Amino acid sequence: MTIVVRTPARLHLGILDTNGDLGRLYGSIGVAIERPNVVLEAEPADRLLVEGLETDRVAAFARRFLDRHPLPNGARLCLKASIPPHVGLGSGTQLALAVGTALARLGGLELDVTEIAVTMARGIQSGIGIATFQHGGFVLDGGHRVTGNGEAAPAPVGTGVPPVLFHDPFPADWYFVVVVPGAREGFSGEREQRAFETLPPAPPTLAEKISRLLLMKMLPALVERDIASFGQALTEIQQLVGDCFAPVQGSRYGNALSERLIDYLLDKGAAGAGQSSWGPTVYALVEGESRARVLEREAIQLLAGYGGGQIFCTRADNRGVRVRRITPQGAKNGESYGKNRRLPIDKAL
Repeated sequence: MTIVVRTPARLHLGILDTNGDLGRLYGSIGVAIERPNVVLEAEPADRLLVEGLETDRVAAFARRFLDRHPLPNGARLCLKASIPPHVGLGSGTQLALAVGTALARLGGLELDVTEIAVTMARGIQSGIGIATFQHGGFVLDGGHRVTGNGEAAPAPVGTGVPPVLFHDPFPADWYFVVVVPGAREGFSGEREQRAFETLPPAPPTLAEKISRLLLMKMLPALVERDIASFGQALTEIQQLVGDCFAPVQGSRYGNALSERLIDYLLDKGAAGAGQSSWGPTVYALVEGESRARVLEREAIQLLAGYGGGQIFCTRADNRGVRVRRITPQGAKNGESYGKNRRLPIDKAL
């Protein structure tokens, strides 16, 4: 038996409240995208064997899971495709959840996504990666309950993931042009944790403005499929969120090139644009594949003058994780994958 787990990347569109004086902290907006992906194969073995891409990270996640949920036998894990790490596309959460899901299926463990996420210590700040793994589409989470001093309160196992407040499929004809410049990596791991710990609380008025834009402009525009209003709200929320994080980022966005790219994409007619998570990935939202391809070509020309990077067009992924089981006789439910690879990105400069 082989278990194949395929997960979408995600764009992180912003955090709502870094103040916490109402008893909750953070709250996040995000959307799953069709590419790039994690594709992980898992098979029974007499011990833990790790092959393919990113073996160190896969092994670390596997050991973490097995420390909590030992299996009677081992497992062979082979990462066939991966999401570029530390660029703002959510690679860590997707890989951790894929490993946990594959091992749980191999061991016949009845664990839900929340239990796997808690085991793998995901969702400490944002729940977007977990929600997009599970559901796909556009997601809003409600952040964490907090203690009186504004720090995220410890939560018991099974309740440590921010609740999903809103989930909706993303329109099929809305495309993202995603640009990953060859700039320094964004914050992750311990560096990200330190950044959140040192981040000064945002003024309540700033969190209130972000929340009003979300509730009274972005969400209605999504439901009504109004890309112009959605994009305007997205851009303004990104600017306000960037101002919240400027004390640790050094500016509104992670680096000067990301800011230049966002301004350029908006000038070229994008409905909205921003930085995903800590960057350096930036994205632009447009209607229709043909417009996305035009904007992609224009961004390639600009990026070529700044050291290059990766650029690709993608739609939202409205399905979330796919898990397929292949029997020893060769019958399978779904796709199969060949040699180890990253899923292709349209353009690499």
